[in-house]
Amino acid sequence: MEVNSIVEGFFKNSANNPDKSAIIWGDEKVSYAEVSVNILKVAGFLDKEGVSKGDRVVFYGEKSPLFLYTYLAIHLVNAIAVPVDVKLPDNRLADLISKTEPHIVIHPKEIEHPFKQFPFGKNLLDGQPLKNFKFPEKDTIADILFTTGTTGNSKGVKLTHENILAGAENSNIFIGNNSSDTEIIPLPLHHAFGLRRLRTNMLLGATVVLVDGFVRPNLFFDAIENYGANGICMVPAGFSIVKKLMKDTYVKHFSKLKYIEFGSSPMENSEKKDLAGVLPNTRICMHYGLTEVAANIFIEFHDSRSKLNALGKPSPNTFVSIMDESGVMLPEKEVGEIVVKGGVQTPGYWKMPELTNDSFINGWFKTGDLGYADEEGFIFLSGRKDDVINIGGKKVFPGEIEMIIDQHDLVKDSACISVKESGSITGESIKAFIVPVNKEEFDVKELVTFLRGKLEPYKIPGDITFISRIPRTSSGKKQRDKLK
Repeated sequence: MEVNSIVEGFFKNSANNPDKSAIIWGDEKVSYAEVSVNILKVAGFLDKEGVSKGDRVVFYGEKSPLFLYTYLAIHLVNAIAVPVDVKLPDNRLADLISKTEPHIVIHPKEIEHPFKQFPFGKNLLDGQPLKNFKFPEKDTIADILFTTGTTGNSKGVKLTHENILAGAENSNIFIGNNSSDTEIIPLPLHHAFGLRRLRTNMLLGATVVLVDGFVRPNLFFDAIENYGANGICMVPAGFSIVKKLMKDTYVKHFSKLKYIEFGSSPMENSEKKDLAGVLPNTRICMHYGLTEVAANIFIEFHDSRSKLNALGKPSPNTFVSIMDESGVMLPEKEVGEIVVKGGVQTPGYWKMPELTNDSFINGWFKTGDLGYADEEGFIFLSGRKDDVINIGGKKVFPGEIEMIIDQHDLVKDSACISVKESGSITGESIKAFIVPVNKEEFDVKELVTFLRGKLEPYKIPGDITFISRIPRTSSGKKQRDKLK
């Protein structure tokens, strides 16, 4: 189906299959025809309030059918969607509004700002449906998604309609999605992963079952048994909650799934192998991605059992390479920065020209992650460029040390950082922060002995500190910068 936008694809699907369920939310089923009518109603409201091409609309990222109506209505009037986290503190919401200067804000909280504001609720559906509209062009901005990354600095990622189409289409090809799928989405819809899965299914004419988080896995099982759900998108931390609450009973239900897509944070290799073992007939995929370049690398656990420590291979229609700091492509097995090119590639950051300029080299987007490629084209992650520790000229990647530390029975979580040492020959040393299973039973000397058998001497932390938790982003990535 040739379309220029997700919203155009949605309306074509609605015309072809109007009675099919688009969204299931609790006991509520909403058909493609009903969603179309509601999109037009919200679009009519936006049009009445003077929203037009290029205007930003900041709106509440609530998980509900109303999110979809509002999101696609914003696109239908050729405006730019800026969905925000429902848990965003007032000061950060005010900052985001100030940065984007929206035409209107649709949010239940009253925040002091000079722009028009309306509540996020059924009031959006009270007006007359929009009658005259033109679908957006591929090269226009569709969304601004704010991401904090590992540094905590908020930046607005611009995504064109071409970008979000490419992200959806590339996922479809790798995972094998089609219009007959019914996917469970427990992820937040304002976040890149959950939003991409919503777009993907609406582009295909499939059905989504919205579930609020991972703490009630029985809702997943109900969706599988009652609605024929055959797919789910998850983050590893969410899957851990499901296993903790349901033990091995999840296997009986998940074995009926056609596919699972994991993303946003790493998963232990042992867990990948175990999952592939208990779900032999389910396509289990994991992506590497960023908001700026979508899911650009994929791996399937069954197909790549011998390479489960890899990120995978470039997603369809996407180019991934390894580059040095001067822009020269590096040979196999040599560590450099992972760079991405293709339809998924952002045009840049909202009102941040310097950061935009610094994020590209020779037309490639710089991910800030270091890695290497092997002879089969698999990409391996070494660590964040900003996190690399220099020990006497030798590069040390914190993730490598943390992976070994986490193998110790009394370690729940860990993070390693560099510490400057003036006057030292090496210049820097390694400090490890550890979340112990039991602080009283923990023997630091025993841990050091454990590490000596698995790491080179210069990689063993010289300082070990206990901490209650490792700071992470909302998507689960470690924020080592906050430990410095």
